[in-house]
Amino acid sequence: MRLFIIGILSILIVLVASAQEIISELQVNPVIKSELLNPPASHYKSVHEEKRGTPIVLPFFDDFSGDNLFPSSSRWVDNYAFVNSSYPIYPPSRGVATLDAINEFGEMYDHAVPGPQVFQADFLTSKPIRLDSIFDPVARLLTEADSIYFSFFYQPQGRGNAPDTRDSLVLEFGAYSGDSIFSHVDSIDVIIESTYYPDDTILLPCPLPEDSIWVSVNPYLYLHNTQLMLLPGDEIRMPCDSVFLPETNWQWIWSTKGMKLDTNFYDPAYVMSYFKQVLIPITDTSRFFKKNFQFRFKNYVSLANNILPSWQSNMDQWHIDYIYLNINRTHKDTTYKDLTFVEPAPSMLKRYEAMPYNQYVSEPIQEMIDSVNILISNLDTLSHNSIYKYLLLDQSEFPIDSCLRGNWDIPPVYDFGFLDYVYFSRPPVCFGFYPIDFNADSAVFIVKHILTSAPGSFENLGDTMYYEQKFYNYYAYDDGVPEAGYGLKGHDPQLAYRFKLNKPDTIRAIQMYFNETLSGANQQYFYLSVWNDNNGTPGDVIYSQGGEKPQFTNSLDQLYTYYLDSAVVVTGTFYIGWIQTTDDNLNIGFDRNNNAQANIFYNTTGTWIQSMYEGALIMRPLLGKAIHDYPNNPNLPATGKLKLSPNPVKSSVLSIDLPLTLNNPTDNYDLSMEIYNIMGQVVYNGIYQQELDVSFFDNGLYIVVVKRKDASGYFSGKLIILH
Repeated sequence: MRLFIIGILSILIVLVASAQEIISELQVNPVIKSELLNPPASHYKSVHEEKRGTPIVLPFFDDFSGDNLFPSSSRWVDNYAFVNSSYPIYPPSRGVATLDAINEFGEMYDHAVPGPQVFQADFLTSKPIRLDSIFDPVARLLTEADSIYFSFFYQPQGRGNAPDTRDSLVLEFGAYSGDSIFSHVDSIDVIIESTYYPDDTILLPCPLPEDSIWVSVNPYLYLHNTQLMLLPGDEIRMPCDSVFLPETNWQWIWSTKGMKLDTNFYDPAYVMSYFKQVLIPITDTSRFFKKNFQFRFKNYVSLANNILPSWQSNMDQWHIDYIYLNINRTHKDTTYKDLTFVEPAPSMLKRYEAMPYNQYVSEPIQEMIDSVNILISNLDTLSHNSIYKYLLLDQSEFPIDSCLRGNWDIPPVYDFGFLDYVYFSRPPVCFGFYPIDFNADSAVFIVKHILTSAPGSFENLGDTMYYEQKFYNYYAYDDGVPEAGYGLKGHDPQLAYRFKLNKPDTIRAIQMYFNETLSGANQQYFYLSVWNDNNGTPGDVIYSQGGEKPQFTNSLDQLYTYYLDSAVVVTGTFYIGWIQTTDDNLNIGFDRNNNAQANIFYNTTGTWIQSMYEGALIMRPLLGKAIHDYPNNPNLPATGKLKLSPNPVKSSVLSIDLPLTLNNPTDNYDLSMEIYNIMGQVVYNGIYQQELDVSFFDNGLYIVVVKRKDASGYFSGKLIILH
């Protein structure tokens, strides 16, 4: 009986502990938002222009294997789907198009609301296709006898969130009706060059001269922070002209309800069952054999109605791959002549995705993995004699070393799964370790993986992928791409992330990527903290810095940097993280493609517990030299400390001087200023001013924050008021 009670108590402890960790989906897609900072021209290319373009001809094929984050404009007319290799599990080939609840700007749809309501979210729409004729080897009309089939692979959930049973993925076929319908109003971003007051009008320089119009500025004042005028340097978006598109008559063709990616969907013993293939014959000649045939996928989504808004985020991912439309196909046409890599190239470091170069140089051999694990697939029905090699390149792609793995017959994946010949698909790291330069404090290397059919083969098959190994001034278990969010609940929860040094070093800052949540519900204060080691778990707090809260950068290349008030010397094993002041889910980025679970610890009951979730937090310690002296500082936002005087302030006037790192703004409208009390409440919000009357503030501790208008940096200081 005693053993039974002990067993029950053990189970309860595990259940209670696991209930303190929260894994949630994303409120924004940071990959897309990062891309939009420097978008390709095709992203903003008008849908109207795309549809007016010349229809494309058969065959239509896309396996989404390129490096673009959006579907190729040569085949698709919209950018709602997200092309990636992060979310799918065992796809037919590397890269899929993901449909979810996030729009083409990387944000939740405006009409997305929590609860049981289902709403239509993404589209993936083809360009018009000549399904009336073919032109090679000779031009002729298509008929039903040409046996036209449309096929694709799909997967629910993947490494994302499972679509609910009330959600769905839908496929539609269509063709132009001959009419046009209103689509949207073209708009233009205008940078104000003069001051405008209510009832003034402004001439909009629209792309086409005949579209340029005069409009009143009144409707835009409310949208522009309710200020009473538009000032030089303000940027606003204004309408130009209505856009009408050719009307497409859409018809439902196929759909599936939402489901989990579990054994009800796939067979664990059969790797190709992780994605299901759908083949559809096209036989309706009167409706679809047109010169402007189109198809589109769309998804219907419902958001979780969580109690805490800090949980509410993106949901219901579907992943689509290998879309193929052509003549002379049958219902048995389910294989493809393709040799391909299945997943992104892995790091060749044993523990980290990135690490400080000075730490690597100290122990380069022990930091390297023994062998590279590459997933290789043959989607054909025949074996193909193939060559695999990888090259080590410097940052300018100049060859340093190579590793040729020889020839091998790769059998079909349908019968034998992914290639498991160790020497070929899991080869040793032949160059031993990355080149060492004891005079450098950073380095970047590129590993290029190349798979080709052997000389003499009838088909020219193969694939190529790259991995960039970075050695800067930080440790990273993550690849920088969050597939989800991680957080804690409970009484003053603590989170600690473990790192191990090869030699003593100095922590200068901590970088984190926080996911945006519904209505900014994770904007809660925490203490940025560092712990020493106590036999494999966090020990004593050796540094703590209050007054911090989640900040956002909307860029994968720029995690938010929390600078430490003073440098922290660490040796051996150390931990970084936070101590919360509330039980809200702070929702830090969670990378599901790398597993640092053994290094994630949390404490909600007085005892440190290892995380139960596989993944890596996007949280990185910056070490070494003072950051402003570091020559390869990875694009950190300009951030510094304000000089507040007197401090403590006992009079009514506070002087607020900007740090020298900030160039003097042209006027104070370039900067905003907020003051927070110890409870995290905003007690002042306005433009920056060098002197501020604080006579109406209560005595206590405050945080003063000055922000650049373009969000490129912020400046803060702690203030004590003693009247």
